[in-house]
Amino acid sequence: MLNKYVWNLYLESGGKDIVEMFRRNMEDKLTVEYADEIAKMHKVFCPMEGASNEIGYQIKDLIDYYDSTNEAEIDVDNSPVVTSEEAFDGTYEMFQEEFGNQADCFAGFANTLPYYSTELSIFFPDSFVPYYFRFNYNVLQKIANTFGIELPQIPAKKDYKERFYHYPNVCKALISFRDENALSTYELYAFLYDFAPKYVGGIDSYIIKELPEPHSAYFIGAQKDDEVLCKEKEIVTSWQCSPDTRAGDMIVMYIRTPVSAINSIWRACSIGFIDPFFFYYRCVYLSSPIEIKPFTLSEIKKDPYFKELPIVRKNMQGINGVELKPSVYNHLVKLSKASANMLEYVETESSGEYSREKDVEEKLIIPLLCKLGYGEDEYKQQMYVEIGNHNSTLIPDFVLLPDERRGSASGFAIIEAKRSIPNEKKLEEVMVQAKSYAKLLTAKYCVVAAQESIWVTERLDNYETIIFKATWEQLNDTDIFYDLNKMLGK
Repeated sequence: MLNKYVWNLYLESGGKDIVEMFRRNMEDKLTVEYADEIAKMHKVFCPMEGASNEIGYQIKDLIDYYDSTNEAEIDVDNSPVVTSEEAFDGTYEMFQEEFGNQADCFAGFANTLPYYSTELSIFFPDSFVPYYFRFNYNVLQKIANTFGIELPQIPAKKDYKERFYHYPNVCKALISFRDENALSTYELYAFLYDFAPKYVGGIDSYIIKELPEPHSAYFIGAQKDDEVLCKEKEIVTSWQCSPDTRAGDMIVMYIRTPVSAINSIWRACSIGFIDPFFFYYRCVYLSSPIEIKPFTLSEIKKDPYFKELPIVRKNMQGINGVELKPSVYNHLVKLSKASANMLEYVETESSGEYSREKDVEEKLIIPLLCKLGYGEDEYKQQMYVEIGNHNSTLIPDFVLLPDERRGSASGFAIIEAKRSIPNEKKLEEVMVQAKSYAKLLTAKYCVVAAQESIWVTERLDNYETIIFKATWEQLNDTDIFYDLNKMLGK
């Protein structure tokens, strides 16, 4: 829910002017002032200036359209008498007629969503809300989590019609929030694009500045025109990648035809997320590019580390989000002599060994969480937590039943993962780190997990005493698992 005291403070400290700006433009006449203000607001929560400017351009295109049809203002009163559902169905049919197949139809709509959502909101303010979270569905989700807005379930990637109709479903959730909190239509807009993004932290709520050590490396693909990106050292940009990408992970950029070469290595500076209005669906933000001497496809196919990769045998088709083995990625770094982070792992020929921390997470911890009754949406990896005024920290491994409300983030339990904890000294070091995370989130339980065992402490004695310890083999014993389930089971 929206705290009325905080909301009223916002209104009295300039928020009323923002509300009036929305009313004046959406009700009286849409102006260039509005386009510029929306672009400015977007820059608070999106680091890509081009994306913010594009939203402004689309709104100006809408203004130009009505000017060209001799409409000085959008005449709502004399618009055709149709329902909001019919209007949106008509929009869908228009894109179908223009593009034909469902994928292209959705792509056309997604790319012009600021334009059409603004127009629909002007004609049907009780059914539609202008959508300006371009490349930032993650920010909308954070706002929803913070203020108790129940967003609809995200459709599957290839269900393009459902993704098209996800927009009016999101609008229903936002309008329901508006009504529950007794907001006016234009107060809702001010809340969404001015108040709430600043409240949750804007760009700093998801762009990680002090990157942790990488867990993985992924391929991404780009066009030759994108090659210039790696020359801009301060750039932060969104890209298609695996939703499993974690902040700090290494991203290897492959430039397609006519270059056909690896040309740079980047860092993921956000957690991977799903954006249903981004055509490629799987999104992550990248930064810190390191340009390397082009490693061409012909060289890749001859290289002993690369030539056996399935993606290489497919001529790098479908490359975005393909994970690179640590040995292959590290080989690339050595070969290119790039000043890029290496991946830590242990060489092993045994399939039963865990060569890196990620193996412990994927092969041991996640299956255990499933057995304990947790669904994928009931735990979070890499939770970004506010620890003071404009300061945040990254909880790098697992938080069970997380509550991400700004200023009061918490979790039922945290799990700190390590590849190996071979002795008491190492365990003590990891416990200190895990304890700090547990305290920050006031977690009931603090868990350390490695390939050897898991260890559990609790808040009752400040996480000092190990109250449960077991090897992974011992957890197969019904009685031992029962003891763990009594503590950590959902």
